[in-house]
Amino acid sequence: MKLKLIFKQLGFSENELRVYLAALESGLSSTQDIAKKADIKRTTAYSVLQHLMSRGVVGKSIIRGKTRFLAEPPEKLVSTINDIQKSLEKALPQLNALYNKSEVKPKITFYEGDNAIQTVYDDTLREKPEEILEWNTDEYFRFDQYKVDPYYIDKRMKLSIRAKRIAGEDSGWHKKHKRFDRAELSETIIVPKNQFWPEIEVNIYNDKVAFLNYMENMSIIIESRAIAHAMRQAYLLSWKGAQSVEVKN
Repeated sequence: MKLKLIFKQLGFSENELRVYLAALESGLSSTQDIAKKADIKRTTAYSVLQHLMSRGVVGKSIIRGKTRFLAEPPEKLVSTINDIQKSLEKALPQLNALYNKSEVKPKITFYEGDNAIQTVYDDTLREKPEEILEWNTDEYFRFDQYKVDPYYIDKRMKLSIRAKRIAGEDSGWHKKHKRFDRAELSETIIVPKNQFWPEIEVNIYNDKVAFLNYMENMSIIIESRAIAHAMRQAYLLSWKGAQSVEVKN
């Protein structure tokens, strides 16, 4: 990742990046020297240096009555990020209290790209439901192709999250996982491949319904108590129907 992009993500402006890098390279230096190396006006450099001092990434010394600036070691940036993360974690209860969880309208979130599928799995772990109801696809097992964490099931188990799974005959769920249902905190029903072989996966958990579209690298999470309740009823009906055609071997 290029430096410019990294510092942009850290909230640095163009001038702040130029001045910080100039200070980093210059060592203990005057405003004028740093400004010259950064190729910006001295007054601008001084103002930026003051701001970088407030962020804790540049320090100031007075030597023989003259002001000199010194960039903190790059490791200080990592320390600053960690401090921000800790502060944010402490503020989460307050932020969640403000978060609008209105049930008036469903909240629908779309994800696209390489991490679209894994985003849903991560959400199920954050939500920590008692149980996930799953219509499964064999596409799940193409971990590298879809950037899916192969240890997701282990992580689900560690959180004591149970799963009901309906999957097609000869799928990875049939060949690799059904016999480990008890260990994986799961119940799996295998049905004939010619009746059920979807290219997407559906997860129902808490007040959410997620559609994982492997073939198009996109996913959708719908957050709605009413929709999740209706889909849960539909799933339980399909579970009973699946039992009537279950492949036993």
